[in-house]
Amino acid sequence: MWSFLLVFGLLCWGSHGSVTCKNDRNVEVDWYILYKMPRVGGISTGTEYFYIDSSGRNEELSNINSPNGVLGNTLRPLFRPIRNMETTFGFISYSDQPPGCGADPNRFGHSKGLVMVDRTGTGVWILHSTPRFPFRRDQNSFWPNSGNRYAQTFICVTFNYNQFTTIGTHLKYINAFPFEHYIPDDFHEELKNVVKWTEGSPYNPDKVEISLLTSKGRQGFKIFAKQADAAEAVGDLYRSIANHIRSNVSAQTWGCQPQRSPSICSIEFSVNNVEDIKVGNRQTWKPTVDHSKWCVATDQNKHWTCIADMNRAESQYKRFGGALCIQLEKVQRHFLGFAIHPQICRKRRYPVCDPDSDGDNLQLIG
Repeated sequence: MWSFLLVFGLLCWGSHGSVTCKNDRNVEVDWYILYKMPRVGGISTGTEYFYIDSSGRNEELSNINSPNGVLGNTLRPLFRPIRNMETTFGFISYSDQPPGCGADPNRFGHSKGLVMVDRTGTGVWILHSTPRFPFRRDQNSFWPNSGNRYAQTFICVTFNYNQFTTIGTHLKYINAFPFEHYIPDDFHEELKNVVKWTEGSPYNPDKVEISLLTSKGRQGFKIFAKQADAAEAVGDLYRSIANHIRSNVSAQTWGCQPQRSPSICSIEFSVNNVEDIKVGNRQTWKPTVDHSKWCVATDQNKHWTCIADMNRAESQYKRFGGALCIQLEKVQRHFLGFAIHPQICRKRRYPVCDPDSDGDNLQLIG
């Protein structure tokens, strides 16, 4: 009897204290990527998503808003009042478009994500494109209903605690807006500095900041923090990525962004906007219903895929933001398959979009 209680207690503690990426079966995974589909007749209801993870799974799943789905399972440590959180646990929810308000675009980066960490073990970094996420720290209302309308991307990676010094520094580089947080005093200074956003002026890197990360499962990642500069050659995140990885890239960003930038081919490595997207066995859709931000190397020998913060638009060059990139052939292969028609280089063309946007506020962000 005592042995049973001991084992049961350890299992309960482990599930409560475990801060890792989780799949839809509540099993720990090193990393995963979600590509949520848009709400378009004949394509999807807006809650289906394509799932890829470190175990080799790649399949379509449904109900991204389920408390027992991939996001619901991963976010479970967050679904408690702050007063009931362990002193070894901390989190930072950051977004340029948090629930109920907007961040000052002149001060804060165009970035959305979530850090949850147990300083005695591991934590997760989720980088995504969904405004107002998480909507509430509640298992039944973490997903914003507005998130159903457009396609979105998420990447979740499990890291050991020591990697969060680099992640914290990156969040300062991109001037992330921490709209909700709990970071105890004995956590890394780099994480504590992220939430001290009222102190000092925004950090403005004088070069593209590139850092290396290693997941708990030993998968390597690169993170890019762009410069804030009105000039395309400096302020375009995807141009910086292409030059660094030495490959042309296909880039998908929000198709309704004012002054959306065309593809560029007059440089050593081109950046080609994606004109049509197809995920899984669904019909194709246009960037005007896709709020995701990502790029993929077209060089079959480079294998880089980046989930990013930024759109390709003139207004975005002057803002802070970045990308989390994985070098893995199977991920690259999926994203090359998603990019049905990379745009050829031609004259600038602006899309006609519905101004009633549930993407990013078209006046400020994107």
